[in-house]
Amino acid sequence: MITGMSTACFFPHTNTEDTFELMAKMNVRHAEVFFCCLSEYKKSFVAELKKRADDAGISVCSIHALSLQFEPQLFSPHSRARQDSLDIYRQVLEAGAALGAGIYVLHGPSNLKKARRFSVNYQYAAEYVNPLADMAKDYGVKLAWENVHWCWYAEPDFPEKLMPHITSDNLYFTLDVKQAAQAGHDPSDYIAPVKGRLVNVHLCDFEHSATKGIIPRLPFEGELDIVRFRRDLQQAGYNGGVILEVYSHNYKDLPQLQRCYERVADFFTRPV
Repeated sequence: MITGMSTACFFPHTNTEDTFELMAKMNVRHAEVFFCCLSEYKKSFVAELKKRADDAGISVCSIHALSLQFEPQLFSPHSRARQDSLDIYRQVLEAGAALGAGIYVLHGPSNLKKARRFSVNYQYAAEYVNPLADMAKDYGVKLAWENVHWCWYAEPDFPEKLMPHITSDNLYFTLDVKQAAQAGHDPSDYIAPVKGRLVNVHLCDFEHSATKGIIPRLPFEGELDIVRFRRDLQQAGYNGGVILEVYSHNYKDLPQLQRCYERVADFFTRPV
C-alpha cells in the first residue's frame, strides 16, 4: 500500500494550490486533490495546480469534486440538467488527466429526504453510471464510487447489487472509513463486497458520542481497530492508496497533522 494526504485536510483555511508546499514539508509524496469550487476546474487553474504539485515533488493520485455542485444531476432524468452536469463532469475529468490523477472519487446522488423510505433502483443507477465510467476511461481515469452515508452508496452491499447491471469495465470503488461508521457499519464490512475493485481508501478515525453521533478523529485517536482494518485490506489483496482525509478542526496545528501522517505512513507501508 502507498500513503498520501487529501488537500481537504486543509479546507477551508488554505487554498488548494497552496497545500502542496505544506504537504511536502510533511514528507507527503502522494496527494488527492479536493476541488473546492467551480473555478478550480478551469484549465488555467489546473495548470498552476500541476506546476505547484511538481515543484513540491508530489504526485496527484486521485481527484475529488465538491459533489453536490453537480454529481446528483448526473443521474437526473431531466436531459438539460443532466447535460449541464455532464459538461462540468468532463471538465473535472480533463483536470484529472492534466494532473496525472488515475482516480475520480464519485459521491453520486444524495439521499437527503429522510421523511420517506428510500431504496436504490440498481438498474436505473447502472444506466447512468455506465456511460460515466466509460467517459472517465477515455481520460485514463478510474471512476471510483465512494461509500457516503447520505448518498446512494451507504450500505456495504451496494456494489454487489449494482455490479450485475454494470457493463463498463471502468467502475471501481473508494472506501471511506468515517462514512462507514456514520452509516452504522464497521469499515471492514465494506471491503469484501469490492474485492478486486477497491482502488482508494480514505482514512480517518472516529468515536461514538451519545449526544453528537459519530465524531471524526485523527487516525490512532479514535475507536477504529486499525490493526484489524489493515489486516483485512491486506487479506483482500489491496495494494492501493491509503489517503489521510481528516477535517481541519481535527488537529490543533500542522506539526500534529505531520506526526499523524508519519505514523500512518509507517503503519501502512512497513512489512507486517
